Parts: sequence; C-alpha cells; structure tokens
Amino acid sequence: MKINKRIEDKLHEAASHADQEILYRLTRSGQVIRARRGLYVLQDVWRDLSMQQQYAWIIRGLHAWRPELIFAGLSVIALYGIEYPFWLNEQQTIFLASTKAIGVAKTSKTRYVHVTPSETLFNKDRSMTSVTQALLDCAARFEFHEVLPMIDSALRKRLTTRSALTQISKAVPAVETRIGVLLRYADPRSENGGESLCRAIIIEEGFPAPELQQEFRMQDGRRYRVDGLYRLANGKAVVVEYDGMNKYTDDTMTGGQSIRQVVHAEKQREQDLLNSGVSQIVRFDYNDVLQRDTVTKKLIEAGVPRIADRTTFWNR
Repeated sequence: MKINKRIEDKLHEAASHADQEILYRLTRSGQVIRARRGLYVLQDVWRDLSMQQQYAWIIRGLHAWRPELIFAGLSVIALYGIEYPFWLNEQQTIFLASTKAIGVAKTSKTRYVHVTPSETLFNKDRSMTSVTQALLDCAARFEFHEVLPMIDSALRKRLTTRSALTQISKAVPAVETRIGVLLRYADPRSENGGESLCRAIIIEEGFPAPELQQEFRMQDGRRYRVDGLYRLANGKAVVVEYDGMNKYTDDTMTGGQSIRQVVHAEKQREQDLLNSGVSQIVRFDYNDVLQRDTVTKKLIEAGVPRIADRTTFWNR
C-alpha cells in the first residue's frame, strides 16, 4: 500500500479523526506504528528514535492534539533532553499537572502531579511546568540513583540552579530533605547520564563519592582527565572509569577511529596513567552498575573505604 503524502505529513503530529480509518489500515500493513491512542508514526522513523526520543515524540503529539494539557514531572524532563535512566519511561507514562480539571482520565499511562498554582512554576506558554518543578516532582517519585543523573544533567545544561531547587523545595517539606541530599552529591562535571548513574550507585552502596574529572599531566605534556578519582589515606590514587558502549561506537567520541584503534588508545592511556602515579584503575560498565555487587566488590578490592552499609538516607 502506497502511503498518501497527506497522511505521511500528519504522522509526525497528532492525526485528525477523519484519518483514523486510513491510519488503521496503514498500521495493519506494518508501515505505521500506533504510538498511543490517536498518535501514529512511520515505522522507519520510530525505529530510529531512542526510547527517550520516542517518549518525547508522544508528548509533543499529545500537546498538538490536546493543547490544554500541562505536562509535568518526567514528561518535562524528557522534552528538555535531560538525561535519566531509560527504564523510567518503559511504560511511557505521561505526567500531567493537576492545577485544574483537564478532562483526562487517570489510567495506567497517565499520572497527575499535584503542584501549587504559581506563575513561577510554568514555562511561558503554560504547556508544562518549569524544569525546576519537574525535578522536584521526580525527586518525590523516584529513587536517588534515578534522580541524580537528572540533576547533574539539568545543572550541566543550565536549565536550573542549586538555589532554585533549594527554594522551591521549601514549599514541600516531605521532598526538601531529598533535594538536600541530591544537591549534596550533584555535580555538573559528570559528563553523561551513565557516569552519574554509576556515581549514584557508588554512593548508595556506602562509598564516598569520587572526585570528578581530575586531570593528570604526562611528562611529554599530554593530559588525561579521568571520570573519578579516590585519593586514599595510604597515599594510593585509585581511578574510577565508566565505560559506556557509545565510547566505542559514537563518532563524536571515537573521532572516526575504528574499535580496534579506540581500544589500543585506551590501553595506552591506561598505561600512561599508571606510569604517572595512579595505583589502580577500576572500570565499570553498564551491567556492573545494574548488578551493584560487582561495583561493591571492585571498590573494596581496590581499597576504597566503605563508610557505611547500604545507605538509607533517601527514605528517611
């Protein structure tokens, strides 16, 4: 079946009710995906989007279809491209502010976020809450290791400030403690969500947070920055590195080099660091971070002190 140009153009936004029958046939043929009730997208386009981009696409489609909706929480975080663990939107739940009756039933894929009406809480066209408010909502709903990457990312992108988060949290005592904990550990120097997630797990497991982006200068003038560094009481320097898969596949990170060239350069970098006074380099990948026990074992073996058992500060 050949796709009508008028239908193809509409697939990137909410489709009109008049097109529902045609879209249904296109969906049955496999050329179009029904992303959500009333929202359709070309399969090839959808397949090329990351999970976060798919989620943001749904939100934009809903906004075009229902402009009276006010988005909140994780929905706002996704629209601004703030980094967060992918599993948070596996269900593609839409979060809406509940400052007024907006005629949307509470379903498994729709959640209301209760916010106090205030001009400072919304963006200019009032289509969504502010980023600061959205971060507060996420702090109330999610775990420490899920929210710290958002705070790091938002601070790095200059979408909020520490003072703004502190101020807004004062109105919600139940969340004020959580925001305080997040700001104690937040660091915009963390270069991506993976590094932030890794650091959050380290903290949750009772280890001190490493120093971020510390620089080592080689004798020939070359400089290396490391993801994290522990300066131990016995004088040893333990480097912590998070290895995401895009490190070997993303052209912006590989400089167009092959995987073999990247691996070789990484081995050379590691040897240079060891020659410059680093005692040990501890590497974590995504699976290590998810399993937690591997993170704990590697840090203990490297001599990093565990200052507490698994931290419970988040639920106090």
